[in-house]
Amino acid sequence: MLIRTFKKSASKALIALSMSFAVISATVPAYAIDIVLATPEEMQGTDVQQINWEYLPHELIYEPLFHLDPSTNAFVPATASAWEINDKNELVFTVPSDGRKFSNGAPLTPEAVKASFERYLKISPYADDLAAVESIRVEGDNVIFACNSSPVPAMVSISTGYGGIVDVADAAEKGDEAAKSDIATFGPFKVDEWVQGSHLRIVPNENFKTFNPMVKNKGPLGIDSVTVRFIPDNFTRIKELQAGDVDIIYNVPGENVEALKKDANVELITKLQTGADLLYIQPEAKGLTDLNVRLAVLRAIDRKELIAALAGTAEERYGILSPTMIGFSKEFEDEAAENYSYDQAEAARLLDEAGYKTGSDGIRAKGDEKLDFSFLVPFDMPTLKKMAPVIQAQLKKVGINLNIREFEDQYVKQTARDRKNEISMRHYSWPDGDMLTWIAHTDSGYFNYDDIDKLIEAGRENPDPEVRAKAYALAERAIMEKGIVVPLVSNMEYTAYRKELKGVVITPLFTFLNDAARD
Repeated sequence: MLIRTFKKSASKALIALSMSFAVISATVPAYAIDIVLATPEEMQGTDVQQINWEYLPHELIYEPLFHLDPSTNAFVPATASAWEINDKNELVFTVPSDGRKFSNGAPLTPEAVKASFERYLKISPYADDLAAVESIRVEGDNVIFACNSSPVPAMVSISTGYGGIVDVADAAEKGDEAAKSDIATFGPFKVDEWVQGSHLRIVPNENFKTFNPMVKNKGPLGIDSVTVRFIPDNFTRIKELQAGDVDIIYNVPGENVEALKKDANVELITKLQTGADLLYIQPEAKGLTDLNVRLAVLRAIDRKELIAALAGTAEERYGILSPTMIGFSKEFEDEAAENYSYDQAEAARLLDEAGYKTGSDGIRAKGDEKLDFSFLVPFDMPTLKKMAPVIQAQLKKVGINLNIREFEDQYVKQTARDRKNEISMRHYSWPDGDMLTWIAHTDSGYFNYDDIDKLIEAGRENPDPEVRAKAYALAERAIMEKGIVVPLVSNMEYTAYRKELKGVVITPLFTFLNDAARD
């Protein structure tokens, strides 16, 4: 694991992150004509400032101010040619006015970058990620973020697709509702066609230029187009790759890994999920208001069986954060494993104590209230869909019945956010422990606990990763003690690609097609 030390007044601020990194070949014989990618989920919209979840297309139509280079764990230039934390604890990004333009032809200027982030702070559901930013100003080519506390927790967000730049004038002219699915962006590609439920076709932005050191081609991309196909069915994605109709597929299911390893035309990229798969338990739902019932759900889940269902392509998770995340605490992970591991007898005891008795149908009840719940499962999240029936069977052994109902991931998350769920599944991936804000803080919409809010906020206010890890461990403990989130596993995540595709760089946060070519 490599550590980046920030300069001057932020000299004690460290970012440490262990991430895999892949370059598909180092030689670029000839430019590709068209590249086809396949992902199981579809995006909510093209306006990254109005969405709740970043998807593959956003990595292609946006470029942030800087990138996190996984080979060094250092922040490196991207849209900005340079960056620093100055003596005033301000984030300073140099954005040359050098002829670069948005997808609609409007010039990319420092003022446009300033306007974009000011809009982000007003309308993004994740504006709180930049809570440290007090004001933004422009001085020459420099865009300066003045911060009222350490800027470090905000830096990961700025380096992701969420930190992409939008043309605010274009958004204002169209209105936010229209801009949500049709907005001018700055990045290597621009949207040519979006057929919802089918595909997104994008073409190179002819006025794009990057300072990204992870790619050779800094100017406009020399390929004709990229098509991102939305294929939720695992079998179909695999077959399309093997048939050569798709170049890269994401979210390869564990059960297909061995077969793809044997395919002479295919290569696999492997990394551990920067996050975890979770169960959400709604404490306001009938039958789940009793803490003992919620804790019984937690203790009735055997993660080893879940991993077996995933063909061994995951590791057990007892805390909410994973080892690949900034802010992960190994001490708390061990504590949670001891206190919340699988114990069917303990689950039964908790339900007995809550007054629920087993009926003739095997389902527990207290009076006319049965432990019978709706179980919302995203059908476009392969690992969650695979684990759902295993969890259903495990809980039935202790007298809890789950009725599996499959929907799109976006719907499942929104239902939980509206607190209309009972028990639901969630997959998340994010490199920083501040993700707890969007898992259990009141701002996330999922729950409402003042004590949890304060603990999460304490973690995001300190730049020292060791201090942050201790603070986040306290927050995780409080969440677990309330039985509202059940960590399940962290997956080994697989991306598969055709060997004839060369020059593509795939990191945990971005796919770079700047140097893409075919044999």
